[in-house]
Amino acid sequence: MAILIISLPAQALKSATQLDYVISRDGAALDIQSSAPWSLLPASARAAQASQVVLVLPVERVSWHRVQLPPGAARSARLRAVLEGLVEEQLLDDVADLHLALQSPLPAQGPVWLAACDKAWLLDCVREVEQAGLYIAALVPELAPPSLGAGSADESAQLYALDSPQGPQWVHSSATGLTRWPLQAAVLAALKPSDDMPVWAEPAVAAQAEALLGRPLFLQSSAQRALLASQGPWDLAQFGIVASRGGRSLRRFAQGLQQFSSAPRWRPVRWGLWALLLVQVLGLNLYAYQQQAAVYQERRAMQAAFTSTFPKVQVVVDAPVQMQREVDQLRQRSGQLAQEDAEVMLSALMQAANFPAAPIGVHYQSGELKLEGMQLSSTALADLTRALQARGYQLQAQGATLSMRARGAP
Repeated sequence: MAILIISLPAQALKSATQLDYVISRDGAALDIQSSAPWSLLPASARAAQASQVVLVLPVERVSWHRVQLPPGAARSARLRAVLEGLVEEQLLDDVADLHLALQSPLPAQGPVWLAACDKAWLLDCVREVEQAGLYIAALVPELAPPSLGAGSADESAQLYALDSPQGPQWVHSSATGLTRWPLQAAVLAALKPSDDMPVWAEPAVAAQAEALLGRPLFLQSSAQRALLASQGPWDLAQFGIVASRGGRSLRRFAQGLQQFSSAPRWRPVRWGLWALLLVQVLGLNLYAYQQQAAVYQERRAMQAAFTSTFPKVQVVVDAPVQMQREVDQLRQRSGQLAQEDAEVMLSALMQAANFPAAPIGVHYQSGELKLEGMQLSSTALADLTRALQARGYQLQAQGATLSMRARGAP
């Protein structure tokens, strides 16, 4: 599932607005980078099978504010109202006209970053994208200040040289926020960047920035910066700015699954899972083959024992049934009684217990002996059942009728 990363314009989004975009097939690698009018982007996204969109908000559209949340405010249903009260004095615009978003994850204590941008402008951009049939996975800032954590030092500051529509500019990211300055030497004299401060520059202004800085810097295109922003921790889609929040979570899960199935960094894990699955399939097939061979050997041994005992039987279809039939015939010819014969069953019954009274009826049919008129207490019936079980019989009571049958008989 490819992802379309769109760098939003600072002005309103129209059909003819030229937009820079990136398409990443796994969310980690930059596969396609280009620019096109907004009217052509949905078709390009569908052609690349990019079903999710990440919108990147430009630097000049987002302001950053350090706030201290009251205890429990992060879980409050009135969090938006709390945030408005915290930054109302810091903003020139009416706070009701701004979209607000907190950094994520929130530290347990200490100050946090609050991002603010024009709500009407952002809603127009979101509406245009959703009406084009594209799903918005996240709203991310192009650049953000370093995260703030309670009890730890702020991350090191960074400096960016960008080629913006307003002209080349410095963007300074530090624990005090994000500030923009013209790309001039006087700004460097005021900022006093240290020698180990990372400095990133777009190729269009890299030579000018390097000349002003007086030392090498790192090249970073706007496409690379947008891809990095899409992988960052920030997501400004808060307080209902994007529809279907539950659906967004489901799509994020699908995105993670897609990355796992295609990202190069997960290739060893995928190979390991496939190898494990192959071993399991081979093991199950080998086990099934062994079980089938064991059953076949048992069947052959049973047939061999049957044919050696009864040589006159030439065809063996069901060895246990045929063997039982032959044994029954031998017993009948020799005059021996079987366990399910009536005489043997009556003898076992008389030896098992002494009855307080004789039955009023005795019936025998197909290996089952029934005694009628037997009124036994529960204790006597339990003793009789245990005694007959020891002799290989099972007993059932239905009212005053006892049914006796040899164990294992049909």
